[in-house]
Amino acid sequence: MLPWLVAHIAIGLVMVALAGYTWLDQRQTQNARELTMAQDLLWQEQGLRLHLQTNQNVLENLAYGLAADGLTEADFAARASLLMKENPELLSVEYLDPKGKRISGLPVYSGRPNSLPPLDDSQVQEAIDGAATLGYAVYSNVLLREEPQVVLVVPFYHLSVYAGAVVAAYSLPELLRLRIPWWMVQRYDLALLDDQGHVVAPADATLMPGSLLTREVGVDPLGHELKLRASVHDNPRASRQVWLLAAVFLLLVLLWWALAMLRRRMLERQAAEIALRDEMGFRSAMEDSLTTGLRAMDRDGRIIYVNPAFCQMMGWSASELLGHVPPMPYWPPEELANCAAAYRAIMDGQTPQNGYQLRFMRRNGERFDVRLYSSRLVDGRGEYRGWMASLYDVTEIRKEREALAASRKQLLTVLEGLESAVSVTDESSGQLLYRNRHHDDLFPLSDDGVCCLVPLMPADSLVAECQDQNTGRWYHVQRRRVEWVDRRSVFLDIAGDITEVRQNAEDLRLQNEKLQHTARLVSMGEMASSLAHELNQPLAAISSYAAAAEDMLSAQPPMLERAGEVLGKIGGQARRAGQIIRGIRDFAAKRAPRREICNVADLISIPVQLLEPVVRKTQARIIVQLPEGLPDFPGDNVMLEQVLFNLLKNGLEAMAGMASSDNPREMTVSARVIPEQNALELVIADRGPGMAGVNDLFQPFFTTKPDGLGIGLNICRSVLEQHRGHLAVEPNPGGGTRFICRLPLFSTQVLTEEAQ
Repeated sequence: MLPWLVAHIAIGLVMVALAGYTWLDQRQTQNARELTMAQDLLWQEQGLRLHLQTNQNVLENLAYGLAADGLTEADFAARASLLMKENPELLSVEYLDPKGKRISGLPVYSGRPNSLPPLDDSQVQEAIDGAATLGYAVYSNVLLREEPQVVLVVPFYHLSVYAGAVVAAYSLPELLRLRIPWWMVQRYDLALLDDQGHVVAPADATLMPGSLLTREVGVDPLGHELKLRASVHDNPRASRQVWLLAAVFLLLVLLWWALAMLRRRMLERQAAEIALRDEMGFRSAMEDSLTTGLRAMDRDGRIIYVNPAFCQMMGWSASELLGHVPPMPYWPPEELANCAAAYRAIMDGQTPQNGYQLRFMRRNGERFDVRLYSSRLVDGRGEYRGWMASLYDVTEIRKEREALAASRKQLLTVLEGLESAVSVTDESSGQLLYRNRHHDDLFPLSDDGVCCLVPLMPADSLVAECQDQNTGRWYHVQRRRVEWVDRRSVFLDIAGDITEVRQNAEDLRLQNEKLQHTARLVSMGEMASSLAHELNQPLAAISSYAAAAEDMLSAQPPMLERAGEVLGKIGGQARRAGQIIRGIRDFAAKRAPRREICNVADLISIPVQLLEPVVRKTQARIIVQLPEGLPDFPGDNVMLEQVLFNLLKNGLEAMAGMASSDNPREMTVSARVIPEQNALELVIADRGPGMAGVNDLFQPFFTTKPDGLGIGLNICRSVLEQHRGHLAVEPNPGGGTRFICRLPLFSTQVLTEEAQ
C-alpha cells in the first residue's frame, strides 16, 4: 500500500511543482517585460526629446539670423527646405512679422492650405503671444486639422524689441511614424495621448481590452501633458506555457490512471495467486505455520512424521529423524530414564491431561524444557495408526515465572517501604485485597478483616482530597482502575498525608487577604493624593482668572469684553477639573484612557499659558521648538496636558533656587518623530541643578521638594504607560535634567484595539 501511496503523492507533487514553476516563470517574465517596456519608453522619450531639441536649435539659429538681418528670404527658404527634407514630419517653416503676418517660408503658396493651421487661430496666437512675452520657444496645444499638429514658435528680437517669430508646424502622426524605430513598432502598440487621455495619433490607435501591459511616459519638450503610450496585446510565451502545462497535466493524469489500472490488475493477479497457493498448500501451510512441534510415531514406536517447528526445536532435519526408534538422538544422557519412562507410558496409551514435563537436548548440546502432549493417531478411515505428540518449549515460560516471582518480591519490598498508603480493593465487593505497611499503620480494619473502614475515595473520582473522619487528617488520594492478577477489576488507591500542606495553604491565603486589604487602602490613599495634586492646577487657574475678572469689572469703565473672555476661561478650567476627576477615576480603576486626536502644539500651549505667572515669578523662559508637520497621535488630552504641566512646573521650580549667573533659566521643549519605532518623542529640558537618585524618581512618595507629595512623576509615568508610551530621565548636557516622553503614533494595532 505504501509504495502506491508514495507514487500517487509523487505525481501530485510533480503537478504542484510544475504549476508553481509555471506561475513563477510567468511572473518573472511579466516583470522582465515590464522592465523592458519601461526602458524602451524612456529611450524613445529621450530620442524624441533630442530630435525635437535639435530641430528647435536649428530654428533658433534661423531666428537669430533674421534678428541680425543676416538672412535673406532666399537663404531662409533654402535652410528651411533642407530642414524639412531631413524632417518630413515638418509641415511648414515660416517666419512672421511682429503683427503675426507671414513674411516668407515653406511651403510656398498663394493661399494658405487647409492642411496648415491658420495663423489667426486662437491657439496659434496664444503660442505666438506666449513666445513673444516669455522670450523663448513655445509649443502650442494640439491643433486638430486634417491631422493632429503642434506649432513651435521661436521669437527673435531686434535691439530688445520683438521683431517677429519663426513658426514650424509638426504633424504628430508623421512624427510618431518616422521617429519611432521599426523594432518598437513591432514590439508595442504606440499612441500619443492628450491631457484628457484621448488618442491624438495615430487615429486608429485603441487600447484593446486584452492588453497585458500598458505604460505611459510624458513627451518632452512637446509639453502640454502629451504622453506616449505603449501596450502589448498578447504574451505568446504565456500561451505556450499554458498549453505545455495542460499537456503535462494531461500526461500526469493519464499516468495516474495507468498506475491505478496497473495496481488493480496486480491486485487481481495477487488474489488469484493467493487463492491458488492456499488451495495447493493448505495442508502444508497448517503444519508449517505452527510454532508447536509435531511428531507422529507408528504402532511400533518409529518416527514417521515431524513438522518444521519440531526440526527447528531439536536442531535435526526431518530426514535425519524419520525412522528413528528409541533411544532418540534428542534425549539427554542424564535424562534417558525419564524420557524412556514417558515413551513407554505413551505406548501403553497413557495420555495425562497435563502432559509430560521433560528435558530434551538440541543438536548443539543445549538443554531445554518441553511440555509434551500425546494422543492416538487415527486416519481418515478411522483406523488406529500410531501416536501423535505435540511439544511446547517452556524454557522461557519457566524463566519468566521465576523472574515474575522475583519481581513480585521486589515490588512488595518497594511498596512496603513507601511512606504513602497503598491499597488494592475489589471494584464490585469492596474487599481489601492488598495493603502496604503504611496503610496498615494509618487505617485500622474491622474485626472481620474483610472491608476497609475508610472508603476515602468517591466511586466516580480519580483524584481527590479527603479527610479521615476518625483522625481529622487530610489525604491526597489517587485512584486507578487496574486488572488484578486473577483478571478481575480492582481499585488501586495511593494516599498521601497533606494535612500540613493544607494548613500552610490556608495560612498563605489569610496573609494574601491581609495584603490585598492593605493594597486597597494604599490605592485609596494614592487616589486621594493624586486627586488633590491634579486639581491644584485648575483650581489655582480658576482663582487667578476670577481675581482678574473682578479687577476688570471694577475698572472704570469696566472691561466687559475681556472680563467675558476671562469668565469663559474660568468655565474651561472648571471643565478641566471635571475631566481631571474623570481621568483620575479611570486611572485608579485601571481602565484605558480616552482616545482622541492629540496635537503636540495644542497640548503644550495650555500648560505654557497656565505657567505664565510662575515663569514671571522665577524670571525664567520657556522655549518651544516644535518642527512643522508633526503628526497627530491618539491619546487623552487632559491627562497628557497634566503630564506636561507637571514636568514644566518641576523644571521651573528646580531653576528658581539657582542664581541666574550660573545658568540661564531656560526650559526647552522640542519634539521629533522616530520613524523606525513609529513614535513621537517629546523632550523637556531645564537648566536646573539636576537630580540625584534617578532610579528612585518614579517611586511613589519619593520627592526632593520640601512641600512635595512625591507622586507627580509616578503619575506622569503611569499616564504615559497607559498610552503605550514611556517616560525616561537623563542629565541635560551643560547642566540640568531632560525628561523624554515617547508616545506611539497611529498604527494598525492601536486602531484595532481601540475599535474593539
